[in-house]
Amino acid sequence: MIDAMGKALQEKMAGYQEEMLFHFKELLKIDSVRGERQPGAPFGLGNRKALDYVLALSESFGLKTVNLDYFIGYSEYGQGEEYICSVAHLDVVPPGDGWKHPPFGAQVEDGVLYARGAGDDKPGVIAGLYTLRCMKELGWEPERRVRVIYGCAEETGMEDMDHYLESQPLPAFGFTPDSDGYDIVNAEKGRMEIALEAPLGADSPWISVTGGLASNMVPAAVTAVLDRSRLTLAEGERLEKALAGDNLEWVQEGENLSVTFQGISAHAAMPETGRNAISMYAAFACQVLEERADPLTRFIAEKIGFDWTVPGLSIACQNEHMGSLTLSLGLIEVTDGQLRVVGDIRYPTATDGQTIQARLTEETQGTGIALRVLSAVDGHCCTSEGDFAILREVCLDKGKPEPKCRAIAGGTYAKKFKGRLVAFGGCGDGVHAPDEFVAIDDFYDHMDMVSYALYCLSGKREGAER
Repeated sequence: MIDAMGKALQEKMAGYQEEMLFHFKELLKIDSVRGERQPGAPFGLGNRKALDYVLALSESFGLKTVNLDYFIGYSEYGQGEEYICSVAHLDVVPPGDGWKHPPFGAQVEDGVLYARGAGDDKPGVIAGLYTLRCMKELGWEPERRVRVIYGCAEETGMEDMDHYLESQPLPAFGFTPDSDGYDIVNAEKGRMEIALEAPLGADSPWISVTGGLASNMVPAAVTAVLDRSRLTLAEGERLEKALAGDNLEWVQEGENLSVTFQGISAHAAMPETGRNAISMYAAFACQVLEERADPLTRFIAEKIGFDWTVPGLSIACQNEHMGSLTLSLGLIEVTDGQLRVVGDIRYPTATDGQTIQARLTEETQGTGIALRVLSAVDGHCCTSEGDFAILREVCLDKGKPEPKCRAIAGGTYAKKFKGRLVAFGGCGDGVHAPDEFVAIDDFYDHMDMVSYALYCLSGKREGAER
């Protein structure tokens, strides 16, 4: 049952709907893809611009506003020894190709708003910020301080959160509104980012191979250019057969043949929803060159292929609640005669980063392939049942189904908070894909859900009975 203050908060938030939508759209117009580090902008100028926009709003609302060296920022309201929090992120993945709407245009069509970040995760930023504003204007006195944290590098390694935790205490509890509904995501797979590199070889016909936008995105396209004059007669014949395959385009200019492999983009946490263009390239290259293919291309074709659970590798594993380990290759390039790919591994608590690294080192030893681990964060599980009960009550009060605890393959800020954070709530669709979108009615509903959850977690409510 929603108490009087809960109803007042709901009404107050509803009164700001048009204003919230305006600021949401302005925030979406900022290209906050991670950029080159600059003084005062550790994640690039676009990222800094987004944080500046939000912190300026926070100050205009009279909230405690803190900027931690442009790595991350937060707003806060209330008093008390401990705090609860909402943690959202301003950074977005690169838009990529295939959009029907400008990725940073924030266009509305038939009640749907299209933009990169429309679902992941700028709605959570606006929801938390306006919740604090409305709490302050209503004079609510929470038992636990309420903090809304604005991250800047969730998509690219979470160094922002490392910086935050160097100076800030852990919350009593909190959530990141970066999920796909209102279940309580209290467990997440670990995530490891790896780079594999090997020489193409002096006699390789490949001039260049490029594709992918980010390590945590299944690449939708890879373009490879080869010199046909370097092929043997048998390889040339196999090439003609391979060019008849589906989902590829090719252009001949003299002896140079440019082949583009068309996959399907998806989030690396759900690689089964996409089709990896890097694996398509590797299969094609091995079909044409057979044993003359470079060691890394053969490794991709033979050990990884199109099965995301990589049964051909010794790292393959699963458990009952989290499912299987998955590996998605996200980036590929040729530099100075070296072929390099960057991959994203999501793994259950049946294993850990150290074990995966050791086994991959064994797999690549003696092959001519160099392995480097770029980042690794093991999975986590939060068990704060008292706070889970509050979130269940939030959902029932708002007419949502009773939420269940569940695990996901996606990576959120919850991993960084040592069992104090869950993922809870989200809106929008097409995350990490072209034409990411959110229905405006769903955006408003998300604002209401986040605000009520923060209110309920912040202290004892009066007259709340079921």
